[in-house]
Amino acid sequence: MKRRTLLAAAAALGATSAARAQTTASPVIPAVLTIMVPFPAGGASDLYARAVAPRMAKELGCTVIVENLPGASGSIAVAKVLGRAAIGDMLVLGSPTEMILAPATMQSARYKPEDFRALAMLSRSQLALYARSDLPASNVDELVAFAKANPDKPLTYGSVGVGSIYHLAGQAFADAAGVVMSHVPYKGGAPLLQDLAGGHIDVVLLPANGDMARRVATGKPKALAVTGSTRSSVFPAIPSFAESRSMPRFTTVDSWAGLFIPASAPAPLTQAISRAVLATLADADVQQQLQAQSGVPLSAPLSTPQLAAYYTAEIERYTQAIRKAKLTPV
Repeated sequence: MKRRTLLAAAAALGATSAARAQTTASPVIPAVLTIMVPFPAGGASDLYARAVAPRMAKELGCTVIVENLPGASGSIAVAKVLGRAAIGDMLVLGSPTEMILAPATMQSARYKPEDFRALAMLSRSQLALYARSDLPASNVDELVAFAKANPDKPLTYGSVGVGSIYHLAGQAFADAAGVVMSHVPYKGGAPLLQDLAGGHIDVVLLPANGDMARRVATGKPKALAVTGSTRSSVFPAIPSFAESRSMPRFTTVDSWAGLFIPASAPAPLTQAISRAVLATLADADVQQQLQAQSGVPLSAPLSTPQLAAYYTAEIERYTQAIRKAKLTPV
């Protein structure tokens, strides 16, 4: 009797262990996976998310939808995704603005960059300085000269929100140029670009990408310069800041957009989604769509350790930029 009891117990223990192993190896894929975009529909981030969603759905065998939730420099959307960490049914299409800058500059953003894990980088690009079409300046030197000649009428620069990467870049430009400029924050790229095209703001620093190249081709807005020491493949005819007389040493941060998942999401699910994302980025049609938006050839996807190292380095880089700009939480 005792022998039978022991055998039964051993069998039950083995079945339990096998069930645990099976659970670990087979993550529960949510019926609906949401990619949260912290900006209104129609912007670059929204288009990136919609480019990868269909193939991700095919890879995961579930429905993948894109939801737009702008506001508070993207922190509302990020916080919502973090709130679903235990289930893991939400990702965020994040940029430095909402992933790193918002929690460092906004008291209402109650999360840390380390609360998220990067799954993939969908785009990386240098910035360009854009201006309303009727602004009497065709390059950086003329813009700086115009601003200094009209100190009683400060130029305005737009951004996608207080504490955003473009707010940081715009303030850095004003400081380096030695001019006073007024910041005008928006709730996303779409309304910002609408006002820039309409001549309601003067300048903005935004990514040098395919979407902006198409807008510049219409004449609204115009591109004055690209950041860094080299010209952009998107704007080969537009000089870099290094070529200017007034600001040859001006540098600022680059822009990127990536898919992130809460770091505390179930590990098996995170691994499954990571594999699906990598397979999605290997798809030729998806690559074509992403490149059409960014205007920059896609680099090879980073491995998980490389992504972790890159994200950690970016957190440090932007933290230093925040200190340099003397931005404090508000």
